[in-house]
Amino acid sequence: MWEERAARARLLAERYPASGQILLFYGSLADWQGRPAGGGGGAVEDATRALAPLLDLVSRTGPERLAEAARTIEPERWAALVADYWRGCASGTPLDFFARAALQPHAAALPAGEPCAWCAAPPQVGALREQAEGRALDLVCALCLRPRPGTRGRCAGCGEGTESKLLTFSADDLAHLALAACETCRGYLPLVDLSRDPRAIPEVDELAGLPLDLWAHERGYQKLQPNLAGI
Repeated sequence: MWEERAARARLLAERYPASGQILLFYGSLADWQGRPAGGGGGAVEDATRALAPLLDLVSRTGPERLAEAARTIEPERWAALVADYWRGCASGTPLDFFARAALQPHAAALPAGEPCAWCAAPPQVGALREQAEGRALDLVCALCLRPRPGTRGRCAGCGEGTESKLLTFSADDLAHLALAACETCRGYLPLVDLSRDPRAIPEVDELAGLPLDLWAHERGYQKLQPNLAGI
């Protein structure tokens, strides 16, 4: 699956130049995440050993914001940062990216039916798929990337269900992407419509929606869960 994510990111980088840099970075990251971790000591132990190669990758290919954050990481605090994130406790800083990137392959490999600590948190992206005569909503976990059933017509962040409080924004040149925004919590969730593009991979395709993210931020909305590019 990591190879598919990397290939999809590079395809989208050609299709959507405005988001090209972020997509190409994610492609390199997905390649790295797909390599065997080695060691076999468990999620936190393997992620701790992954610090040096991850810092090297970010310094060579990552956005400047993440490259700057990489220079502030104290190796002696890395294990604690990773352990906290694995338990579902984020630091609220760019350093969360490194723990999340290192832990994601382990979380994605959890047995079916075993949630990770982040499955109960707001999702990273929503995926719309055809079901009977309508479309169903799946919510994709920000850490393990596994989908879970969602409820259409309800904010994935605060649970608001009043129709007038829930808005959807889209752009003509991003036909299979949209944002579901909530006027109550001022949060928004990226949406990837698989009925418009069955080849889409939600956690990858939402990176192509950078123009929509910028538009939402300018109007005071905040993403329910940042992606691995920190957006």
